[in-house]
Parts: sequence; C-alpha cells; structure tokens
Amino acid sequence: MPALDVLLASIRDEARLSPTGHVVQHARLVEALCTRLRLRALLERYPEIVEQPVPPLVVVAGVQRSGTTKLHRLLAADPETRALRSWEALDPLPRPGEARGEGHLRRRRARLAQAALRYLAPDFLAVHPVETDEPEEDVLLLDLSFMSQTPEATMHVPSYARWLEAQDDRPAYALLRRLLQVLTWQRPGRRWVLKTPEHLEHLDALLEIFPDTTVIQTHRDPRQTMASFCSMVAHGRGVFSDHVDPHEVGRHWLRKVRRMGQRAVATRQRHPERFCDVGYEALVGDPVGELERIHAHLGGPLSAQARAAMQAADAHNVQHRHGVHRYALEDFGLTRADVDRELGFLRALVPEPASAPMTPRAPVAAPLHSTTTGLGHRDALRATATGLLDLVRHRTGEALSPVPSHVRLDGRTCLVTGANRGLGLATARALAERGARVLVACRTEPEATARRLSQQTGNPQVEGLFVDLADLDTVDALCDQLLRRGERLDVVVLNAGLMPKRARPTAQGLEVMLGVHVVANHRLLSRWLADGVLRPADPGGPGDGPRPRVVVVSSEVHRSADGVDPATMPTWVDYGVRDGMRQYAATKLLLCALVTALRERARSPTEPNGPREAWLGAHALCPGPVDTDIAREAPPWIMPVLRPVMHAFFRSPDEAAAPVVSLACDPSLEMEEHVYLHSMLRKAMDPRATDPAFARAVWARCEALQAALGLRP
Repeated sequence: MPALDVLLASIRDEARLSPTGHVVQHARLVEALCTRLRLRALLERYPEIVEQPVPPLVVVAGVQRSGTTKLHRLLAADPETRALRSWEALDPLPRPGEARGEGHLRRRRARLAQAALRYLAPDFLAVHPVETDEPEEDVLLLDLSFMSQTPEATMHVPSYARWLEAQDDRPAYALLRRLLQVLTWQRPGRRWVLKTPEHLEHLDALLEIFPDTTVIQTHRDPRQTMASFCSMVAHGRGVFSDHVDPHEVGRHWLRKVRRMGQRAVATRQRHPERFCDVGYEALVGDPVGELERIHAHLGGPLSAQARAAMQAADAHNVQHRHGVHRYALEDFGLTRADVDRELGFLRALVPEPASAPMTPRAPVAAPLHSTTTGLGHRDALRATATGLLDLVRHRTGEALSPVPSHVRLDGRTCLVTGANRGLGLATARALAERGARVLVACRTEPEATARRLSQQTGNPQVEGLFVDLADLDTVDALCDQLLRRGERLDVVVLNAGLMPKRARPTAQGLEVMLGVHVVANHRLLSRWLADGVLRPADPGGPGDGPRPRVVVVSSEVHRSADGVDPATMPTWVDYGVRDGMRQYAATKLLLCALVTALRERARSPTEPNGPREAWLGAHALCPGPVDTDIAREAPPWIMPVLRPVMHAFFRSPDEAAAPVVSLACDPSLEMEEHVYLHSMLRKAMDPRATDPAFARAVWARCEALQAALGLRP
C-alpha cells in the first residue's frame, strides 16, 4: 500500500515522536488496517451494501476556524438529517455483538478515547470540541485511506505531505463513499451533512464521486483564521511529539491553506451552482437567519421542528464552553503582511452580510492573558515544577528588600483570614511581633490560635474571631461583630484559600473555590466599606497616619486562567483531580480583579483636575512556592512526589510571609495605591485583572450573586 509505506517512512525519519506519540500513532494505524479488513468482511457478508444509495450530501467546507464546526452542528441538529457522530467516525463498522443500527459498544470505546484525549491534551478541547454523540469531521473516514491531511496536522511529516499533493485523490473519496454506504445501511437519513475543511483541496473529486452534493463554504478573514488554525495544529502535534516548531507550523500551513483556497476557487468557477456561501460574522450574529437562507438554497423551507432543534443546539454549543482558545500570528513566525500576501484572495470571497442586524452589546471580555511562567499551572505537577523554576531561575525587575525589624505597627489593627495555619499563621505572627493588634479570623480554633501567637510573640493583643468563608452567614456575622464594636482596620490580609480534590458546594451552593476566593472576599470588602470598618484615616485622631492597606494573597496561576466572562460567571463548575487547577486559576484571576475594583471604589469623587488618589492601598501578591498544606487534598498517588519536593525546595511559611509584610507595612510603599508582588519582585498583574471594565463587571457580578442569595446590600 504505497500511501502507508510513504507515511511510515516519513514518521520514522521526520516526526520525532515522543514515546506516547509512538504508542498512539502505532495504535491508530493498526486500528485503521483492522477497520479495512473488517469492511471487506462486512461487504462479503452483506453484498447488498454495495448497492446502497447514498442520500444527497450537504458538505460544510471552509478554511479552518471559519465557523465550520458551528454550522455543521446546527445543520446536523435537524432530525431528518443524517450526520456522522463522533463514535461513528472513530469506528464506522458494527462491532461483534451489535445488531444493525446499534452502537453501544462503539459509544463506550469513543468515551474512553475522549477521556484519553482530555488527559493527554486538556487544552485541545478548547480548540476543537470532541464529544461522543456530537457530529464529527468525516476526515476520520478519509484517514482509513491513509490519504488525508490528518498526519501533517498532527505530526511533522513534510515528505509525506509533498507526496500526497501529487497523488490522485479520487481513491480516497471512493472509500469515503463506501463507508457512507455502510453507515446509511445501518441508519438512513433524508440527507447527509458532512464537514471537513480538507474538502476544499479536493472539491473536484468530491463532486465527481458524489454528484448530488451542495457545498456550504464558510468564509472568514484569514488574518483571524490563520493564527487560530496554527494554534490548533501546534496543540495537536504536541500530543505526539515534544519537538513542535511553531514557526515551521506557520510556514507549512500558510502555504497549505493557500493551495486549498486556490483549488477551491478553481472548482467554484467550474461549478458555481453547487456552492452556497456563509460569512462567519453573519453566522455568529444571526444563525437562524443563515440556516433559513441555506435551506432556501437547498430547495425547501426550514421546518418548525428543525428550527427548534437547531436553536437548542446553538444554545448548547456556546463558544468557549471548553475553555478559551488563545493565539497570535507572531507565535508562529507570521505577520499580517504575510497573510495578506498569501491569502488576500480569500478575503475577497467573504460575503457582505445581507443586512446589519442589531446584536446585543457583548459582555465585558477579558483581554488576552500575559505569558505564563515556567511550565504553566494546568495541573499539580506542572504547577510544582513552575514553582521550582521560579525559585532557581534569574528574574529581572525591581525586587523589594524585607521590611527592617525597626518598622513597628503599634496602635494599628490588622486582620488576617485563614490565620490558623501556613502562610496566614506566619503572617499573623510577623505582624504581632511588630506590635500590631492582630485579629486572627479563621474557622478552625481561632481562640487557641490567638493564645498560641500571644505566647510566641509576647503580644497580648491577639484575638481569635470565627469565620468560615465557605458560609456567607458567618462572613456577615463577622462583619456585624466588627461593626458593633466600632472597629477600624488598618491592615487587612485576605489570605484564606483552598484547592479541593473535586468540586463541592459552599453552604449557599456556590462552587467552593468561587465562593471562598471571590464571593466571600467581595462580601468582606463591600461590607467593610459600607460599615466604615475600612475608612480613611481620621485627621488629627488616634487613627491619623498611614492610610489603610488591603493585601490579597493571590497566585501567579491567575495568568493561566481561561476566559472568564463576569456577566455569565457560573456559580457551579464541575471538576476533579486532573482539572481543578483550571477553576483555581479562574478564581484567582477574579480575586485579582477585585483588587482593581476596590482601588477604584476607594478613590475620591471626580473633581475638575480628575480623581484623587485612593484613600487606601489595594495590593496583591503571589508568595511564590510555599511549603504549606494547601495541596492536602491532592490525590494520594501524587503526594509521595509532591510532599518531599515541597519540603525540600519550597520556602517555609515564615520566609514566604516577607512579601505579605512588605505590602502590609513597608513605609516605602505608603504613597502607592497598588503593588503586585511575585515573591519580593514587583510585577504587573495579568492585563485582565487590571482592566477597569472587567474589574467592575466582576464586582457587579458578585453583588448580583449575593442579592440572588437574599443577602442584604
């Protein structure tokens, strides 16, 4: 089989597969050969399949990332339409034990494959959603011919890619027809709806093998699609190789997309009646309107039943529900000029919308995040490795010196949440040693913790207060207590945090990390502002002096957060051991945004010369890798690795408290409204967290959630 021979040689000589890549690719090729043998056996047993008519085809084809998946899933929602489901694409032939038309065994195998993909490449689902019972690309059927774009999209196989472009592509589409006959024999339909961007390169063969075909071509500005598709390829290749050159990806696919587009234009000129054009902006702005127009082109109106099913599918398949896909041309060595030069002819094909429908104003969107440090924070192992890198690598920037021991806090009141253990306990101890009156706010043994700190520091002004940030009733009880006593807080350290093994609810039913890191801290801050517990220093009074400071313990993980839309911020996110870090990152991003919102709220009203400076300092930090028990709920299998590494290499809580103390009382920061520290190094927070509109939206969303829970403003 020449195609397989060339592919194997290219994989051997060029792909540089990882051990995982070798195993997976070997299994895929063997499975494809087995499927071909099973197809031969099935046709021998049921020769009538060869005469099975294939219903008319509607083929969604467009440059990658131009809305093909969205349109495909909408068209496939029509109950009368036959679509290729993901489990069928992976295994199109009946398994022993399955009757004709059944697929329970293949669905089970598909679910396992989807779980494996989620484990190997958790970011890939944000790029291209894969779900067992959802429509999938028919390129997986073309793969069985060993003549498809899949190898060059998932591996570095340039010699195979060059060989493939010189071959007759009709045999691959003849095999596709045979497989569609088998699938139609199992479960018929009024028409087939297929989708694969690769069809653009082979439209002549497609229309020859399937004469009764309508091509729905999607269009989008290639300046936007090119970076997105290169990112998709890089993610795919990263599953199988540790040697992915993003610039090579950019060069290869810029040329490949140009070839696809040019061949498609030539076919359109020969068969203009076979095409219906859909613009990406029109599809996103008015999907039902575009579907009605497509059905009119197909020769019939959109039925009420189909319309309802499509609207339900559109509501289900919301953008970014698997995470945000981030990309930039520069990541792949490309510029806008490169794209305009090579793909400018595609821009001329983008149809103008028939009208300019009014669309709702988009919710506040988060800007792109800044570069994540180290290996990132997608799971506990990578977060640990990144922490180690942060400790040993040289970092540039302005580093603060520890606050000298002679700087005192006598006469000032400090409150620290989560102060019964780890970093919170070390911070409370350091503040007490400087003479502060310290309120230890925690849910476990607050009074015993206060007594122990008093004994250790010789400071009798340490008091324990009960609060459980996972229960907003106790948050309000703490605020009521401080209000009754007429307290004024000079320093607030919002330290309490957690990283649970799996999602669980707070007392009010919120996901616990959202509840503790975001909603509870917002409740504390908003109540203290309203109650006057946080207020400007009293001129001439006992509180006259440095303005109050709020210090929020966040994490560099916030830079790894996927897109967060405050307007639709969910109150419940389900996660387990492998993907909890995503929610941790999201909540830490929202927490950083609250710091920005707090600073805005602490500014004086606008005057002719502009707003005055804030009357408090709103600061945040990542303490760096700390040997605490925040990962106490990590899975048992990782603890034998994680715990010794943390003990051996991470800072002790007392050492890690230095940046917290600096933000709390360093005199050199007195005139600064906002400082963010990574350990003792000054940095900027992620741009999303410092965006005022985004921060205001986070604050407003927290207020709305609390109102929905029946909490008073």
